[in-house]
Amino acid sequence: MVMEGVGGRKLAATVLLVRDGIIDGQPDLEVYIQERVSTMPHFPRATVFPGGGVDPRDFPDFSDGHSPEIWEGPDALEWADRLNTSPEIAYALVFAAVRELFEEAGTLLAEHGNGGGLVKDASKYHAYREKLESHEMSLTEMLVRENLVIRTDLIVPFARWASPEGDRARFDTFSFVAIEPEGQCADGDTREASSTGYFPPELILEGWRAGLLRLVIPTWASLFELSHFHSTAELMESIHEFNLNPIVDDAMNNPRYREFYELKRNERF
Repeated sequence: MVMEGVGGRKLAATVLLVRDGIIDGQPDLEVYIQERVSTMPHFPRATVFPGGGVDPRDFPDFSDGHSPEIWEGPDALEWADRLNTSPEIAYALVFAAVRELFEEAGTLLAEHGNGGGLVKDASKYHAYREKLESHEMSLTEMLVRENLVIRTDLIVPFARWASPEGDRARFDTFSFVAIEPEGQCADGDTREASSTGYFPPELILEGWRAGLLRLVIPTWASLFELSHFHSTAELMESIHEFNLNPIVDDAMNNPRYREFYELKRNERF
C-alpha cells in the first residue's frame, strides 16, 4: 500500500470549513480556524485549519473481502481523477479529511444510512472523537456501528501544498472546502487547539499583519484566496478554477504571495 505523497512526503488533508456570516451589517464569508497549542510537534502556536496526516485506518478496509457501504457521492475513481492520485490514495485523503474535521471541530459530513438524511446533530457522536484521535477506533468502525455514510459530495478539492525540501515537517497536503452542514456548529473541543472560531479571512490576515497570529504559507495563501469571496455560493461557483498541481518550492517566487514572504522576515514568533 503506497502511502507517500510527492517526493516521499507524508500525505495529509486539511479542511476549510466555511459558512455565511454578517460582518458590519453586510453578508460575508467566514472560515473556521484554530490556534494550535504550544506543545504540538508541528507548527506550534500556528493558526491553521482542521487537518492532519493520513494513516492506515483511512484506507479502504477489505479485511473481510469487501469494503463496507459507508460512502455516498463521487466515488474513489472520480476523486482519483480530481486529485490526480490513485483511487486508494484518493479514498484515504477523503476519509482523512472527514475524520480530521470531526476529530478537531466536531463537524460530521455524513448522513444516516438507509436514506435517513444528513446528520444535523453531530453531538450525539462526539464521544467517538477521542477514540478516533487515539487510534482506538477507525472512522470506518464508527460509521458501521452507527449506520452512517460519509457524504463525499460535501467536500470540494481546493489546493495542494508540498513542504519545501529541507523542512523538518515534510507533508503533501491536500486542502478541501466544506460548507458547515445545516444544524451543526463547529466547536473547539480538541486538545490540539488553544482557541478556535469562525472569522472573515481578511480579519485573520489583518491579525497576522499586526503580528498577533502565526501563519504558515499554505494557510496564508488559502486565506488570501478566500478573502476574495463574500459568500459560500460565490466561492463554490469559482472553486473549480483552483489548481490541484502540488505547490512545492515556487511559492516564494510567486508575486501573488509576495506579502507573506516580505512580512515573514519580521515575524515575531
